[in-house]
Amino acid sequence: MGNSDYDTDIQTIRDYVSAVVEAKAKIATSLLAAIDNFQTTVTSASAADAKPNFLGVVMKSGLKIVEKTAVTAVKESTGADLGPLVDILHAASDEIDRAAAAGKSLAAAVWIKSTRTAIANAYTQDQTGEALRKKITKEYNDNDEGGRNFYIGGIQNELEAVGKVHAPVAAIPEVAIYQAWISQNFNNDCMDGTGIVYIQFGDDGSLTSAEVIAPLGDKIAGGLNNQMPSAGISRLMDLDVVKKVCKGSTCMCFEGNNTVRKATDDDQAQTFLQADSTWNMVTSFS
Repeated sequence: MGNSDYDTDIQTIRDYVSAVVEAKAKIATSLLAAIDNFQTTVTSASAADAKPNFLGVVMKSGLKIVEKTAVTAVKESTGADLGPLVDILHAASDEIDRAAAAGKSLAAAVWIKSTRTAIANAYTQDQTGEALRKKITKEYNDNDEGGRNFYIGGIQNELEAVGKVHAPVAAIPEVAIYQAWISQNFNNDCMDGTGIVYIQFGDDGSLTSAEVIAPLGDKIAGGLNNQMPSAGISRLMDLDVVKKVCKGSTCMCFEGNNTVRKATDDDQAQTFLQADSTWNMVTSFS
């Protein structure tokens, strides 16, 4: 291999590392902004309502949506491995697990803040990408000429795939976190229990109210009202939580995907409660 080819390959490695560092930074910015807003929303949560293991599940839902939208979709469409990005997401998940195990006596706001710091630290490891660059360069140099050609081809494919990674706007993981807060409070009673969205229409079909039935329900509803438009969710029925929807005193329950969980024998009310036009009336909590 000529020196110019070698130099070109080394530059490709540098370009790949730079792209990884940039993608990591954008993902971290999105996730940490969502966590910051969540912390503000639930800062008054009692220890009983926001135990660390509960908060851990809720916060990981934001992490999972980031991985799904930013990384998994690109992996599936390109066949690329995107190992450095997957590794950092999994490292952040491990930090949440560690914090949940260690923070049993901490207040919610303190726990979230300390966990946020741990996640931020995980993302800033090798912030310049120097360790990754050295690792990849060594692997490249350890090959013979034919192996190097094959290896750099893989790096070029990864570079192209990383360029397609776009961190979601912070509203998307934030909405996922709020939905998880609601769902984690669901006690399997969709009519009189907690962990649901409750939408009430009058006998005449006019919208009366829409609320979150869960600890800090008003604050969670306010957070959703603020972030749903940016997250691309235009109506409450598109939230992935159990919903109780009533016309007068006649109610139905729907799963997160809006399949019927509990029907009614009032055919007229059921037609109204299942209609798209009805659902389109409910765009925010009130």
